[in-house]
Amino acid sequence: MGDLVFQRKHTMAQRTLFSVLLRQPWWTSAMVGVVLFGLTQLAYPPIAPFVGLPFLFIALYVAYRQWRTLSPEKINKRLEKITQMNWSSFSTLICAAYRRQGYEVVAVKKNSYDFQLLQQGRITLLQCRRWKGHRMGSSALEELNKAMQEDNAYNAISICASDFSPQSYQYALGQSIHLVHGAELAILVGELD
Repeated sequence: MGDLVFQRKHTMAQRTLFSVLLRQPWWTSAMVGVVLFGLTQLAYPPIAPFVGLPFLFIALYVAYRQWRTLSPEKINKRLEKITQMNWSSFSTLICAAYRRQGYEVVAVKKNSYDFQLLQQGRITLLQCRRWKGHRMGSSALEELNKAMQEDNAYNAISICASDFSPQSYQYALGQSIHLVHGAELAILVGELD
């Protein structure tokens, strides 16, 4: 109950001007700020900067967020290239992505996972299963969870280029398993040649 109260107090209402502007292109906030600054400058000049400044900050924040986000077209192109890769190319790409994040990547020969990611004394199990399949079911995640307990791993990551089944999402909620697919996978692998 306490978490729910905290959430309600600290989440922005969906229909406020600021929350609407956060979902718009950056230039929308900039235009609103310029218009309000101009109107306030005509009516009462001393407060005009204070009226326009919040919109400038929102425009800068949204521009930064949009700059760091991949376009849907780029995401789809990367995912299409990933699904066309053979296992060797795919696993090399995933290993390189985690090495860039500072992990030591160790290939293993286990049925439930493919790699161990080592960082700061913690073991993360990495599963790359059914990456060309339609939807990944929860049975592979159950195997991963069992291996995580057997190998005393801190957590696990399961990667799928398509999507996970609703049962997989439900199962992962109660476990220390992070599901990676779609846009998150496209961002993880980075630019592809």
